[in-house]
Amino acid sequence: MKFRAFFNQKNNLLQAGQFTENAVFVFAILGFIAVFIDVGGIHSDWHPLFDVLYHTCLIFFILFFIVRFYLNRFIFKKLREQWVTVFEIVFILALLLAQWDVRLLQDINSREFLQLAVSLIFMVEISKRSLGLEKLKVNPPLLFMFSFLILIFIGAFALMLPISTHDGLGFLDAIFTSTSAVCVTGLTVVDTGTYFTGFGQNVILVLISLGGLGVMTFTSFFGLFFKGETSFRNQKIYQDFMGEENMRNVFSTIIKIVTFTLGVELAGAATLFFSLSPGDFPGGLGERLYFSIFHSISAFNNAGFQLKASGLYDEVLRNNYFFQTTIAFLIIFGGLGFAIAFNIFSYFRQRLQSQFRYLFLGERYRHTPWVINFNSRIVLRTTAILLVAGTVIFYFTESSTSLREHDGIGKWLAAFFCSVTPRTAGFNNIDMAVLSREGILITMLLMWIGASPGSTGGGIKTSTIAVAALGIVNFARGRDQVEFANREIAKESIMRAFIIISLSLVMLGISTLAVTFFNPDLSLDKIAFECFSAFGTVGLSLGITPLLSDLSKVVIILTMFVGRVGVLTLLLGMFKKAAGTKMYRYPVENVTIT
Repeated sequence: MKFRAFFNQKNNLLQAGQFTENAVFVFAILGFIAVFIDVGGIHSDWHPLFDVLYHTCLIFFILFFIVRFYLNRFIFKKLREQWVTVFEIVFILALLLAQWDVRLLQDINSREFLQLAVSLIFMVEISKRSLGLEKLKVNPPLLFMFSFLILIFIGAFALMLPISTHDGLGFLDAIFTSTSAVCVTGLTVVDTGTYFTGFGQNVILVLISLGGLGVMTFTSFFGLFFKGETSFRNQKIYQDFMGEENMRNVFSTIIKIVTFTLGVELAGAATLFFSLSPGDFPGGLGERLYFSIFHSISAFNNAGFQLKASGLYDEVLRNNYFFQTTIAFLIIFGGLGFAIAFNIFSYFRQRLQSQFRYLFLGERYRHTPWVINFNSRIVLRTTAILLVAGTVIFYFTESSTSLREHDGIGKWLAAFFCSVTPRTAGFNNIDMAVLSREGILITMLLMWIGASPGSTGGGIKTSTIAVAALGIVNFARGRDQVEFANREIAKESIMRAFIIISLSLVMLGISTLAVTFFNPDLSLDKIAFECFSAFGTVGLSLGITPLLSDLSKVVIILTMFVGRVGVLTLLLGMFKKAAGTKMYRYPVENVTIT
């Protein structure tokens, strides 16, 4: 009887804890929706009602947080959540008490404090909820796609708010812009710098950041900070998301990704800031600083959104080679992939440590073999080949056309930028209207290849084209194995590479055919270029994006989405994975191919 009573008491406490968590989450969602509508200015005469709703949510938060604190402190003994709950209670009480003292808020709009408080509570709760993915009976590829879809629709509604634009934005154009930002593409139907307000531009920046690194990466980062623990199954799900081999390193990798991203974007923004002339920004220091931050985030995430109508071809930036080169290296760093970047960092750290030991401790230099792993070798060599080959080809094919305004070393730097930006970035430092046919073809090829696995970019990826090329060469030589750097590439990797290439070509063919059907007035080369740009999440265009019909915009939206999540991820999400391995095999037969 005592055991049953204890069990029933424990079960009741668990139910109480679950009810408390659900109630807090519901009030957090309601409060955030109110903030969303209130800030957007949809109904300005609803302000008194919103104030009542904000206070009601905060009062209920305090009551539920007190219950949560008791359960975490005396029942479940969750120390991290206990301290987070204490902070939330103190924060809300301090805010409510401050509103009773007019002196503290005489120069500040108290509603903004309420909105900030409700938004922060919502962010904390949604982040902690993201660590409970094991409760959803959905396979990881579908979960990955759904996270992007949810973010796209939230971003579209945010861009449709009156506060986001000067003249309003239709639903389809809002979906197009939101998809372009979340899928870090850069294709736009309106000018980002003039059509959107500061609030709208900030929404685009948030969408770029969340879409570039992945929604789950950000939410899990804050969820781990606030909650401090997660389940084994949840770690397995995030292991699939991150492509991490060791499950124990999943969340430490997420923390490194977020901190590395913020560090590179901050360094890039500082470099871009000092490369700009103060006289070119009539808005002063603030405009110059925001311009630098915006382009640093856009470049590192390979997004391609720009605040100038002519992009980097604007008169202010056209010959600013230091600015363009900084953008180029931000694109390269973002397109290499975080695993590659961390591997390179480990290599240089090991070399520096060895040199330090040799110079100051007298130890002989020791080199640890295979610090640069196999994937890094393939990606780095392929990236170097594409950059060098692209630069040389652009220099000689565009010297008398799109690069004619440059000379000397400036022409080489401009050609280098033209080789970098099709790799899913989308910044243009030339007049795309005068791009030669050779330039169009090489740009389409680079857009199709794209960036590297695990990066913020799209395309079929550098490792895919490298493995496919090695497979073709080895097959032509009559070899059964595909070898590189004293290693044999697994047959599964070769099969995946050719599957991705085949599916990408099918997707590009379908999208090009559809846009040609819906816009017969546009030329085929411009349509194909647009579809390649959308699939590679690049953002370069030959000027037809605003001319697309509504149905063509839908096709481009779907192409951008598929290009960002990946054709193979989409395929795996559509079909249920077979359980186990068959215990039998059929007789093998050869199929006549040629």
